[in-house]
Amino acid sequence: MRRIVLSFFTSLVLVAATLTAAQAATTTTVSFVAHQDDDLLFMNPDIASDIEAGFNVWVVYLTAGEVHTRPAMPYANQRVEGERAAYAKAARVANNWTFEEMWFNGHPVATNRLNGTNVRLVFTYIHAASGGCDGGGDPQGDLYKMLHFSPYVARPIDGRPAYSGPTFIGMLHAILEHAKPNYIRSGSTIGHRDRPNGDHVDHISGALLTAEADVDGARRTWIRRDEYTGYNSRNFPENVFGYWRDRKIEIWDQYWPHDPEVQRLSHEYAFSRQIRPEGRIFHPGTAWVPPGDFTVPGC
Repeated sequence: MRRIVLSFFTSLVLVAATLTAAQAATTTTVSFVAHQDDDLLFMNPDIASDIEAGFNVWVVYLTAGEVHTRPAMPYANQRVEGERAAYAKAARVANNWTFEEMWFNGHPVATNRLNGTNVRLVFTYIHAASGGCDGGGDPQGDLYKMLHFSPYVARPIDGRPAYSGPTFIGMLHAILEHAKPNYIRSGSTIGHRDRPNGDHVDHISGALLTAEADVDGARRTWIRRDEYTGYNSRNFPENVFGYWRDRKIEIWDQYWPHDPEVQRLSHEYAFSRQIRPEGRIFHPGTAWVPPGDFTVPGC
């Protein structure tokens, strides 16, 4: 009798485990970030937790992340390599990826799928803001210009077809239609109000474009969207400890050697912080009204 009871109990455990795995596989998250490293610094350990739970995980990089002081594509691709290494570490698998070009709203987009996992990285290669007006810098960047200047055309640095503001938003919306996420993440749409210096222009512009992609015909939030604080997170108390702080650092340690613009401790404050203010969580049906005070001087 004891053997039968144990066998029955074991069967229940196996069924429960199967259901849990199935539920995890049907949970999808899409995280939109401006640059390669914003996800690792400001959204982790949340994304890493999704991966450990077996979720379908998409991360969309809204710019190439290049800087005006380095050759654009070589540096952008170094950052791509860093992200690949970081996500392989997060998933605890070999750093083996499959390139897959996917089409969203009529635009071909570069994506990379981590073999043997549910992780996909999407790279838009949109021109990033970098520096001031001297020495070839661009303090606004293409994301800001697509938001503010309706005739503006953004040309990805990898040579793929150009975007206007509406077609870029349509492309992001099409990613959401395809991925069907349970919730999405973005930077802060009010990061320019952070003190003392405000957040990076690309962080804010990218968050605003993401919000525009996440509305229905009545301009109400379509899919739950959580906003994350960027550079200003240094001014908040520490809230990441123990296992997840260690994992966040382990994952970061795979990225930074690929990026000559950062060092291991360049953003040390972020290791023990991940700030997602309760007041910046937009639930489905919430009316979306963008802030009217976000301006950046051009050259």
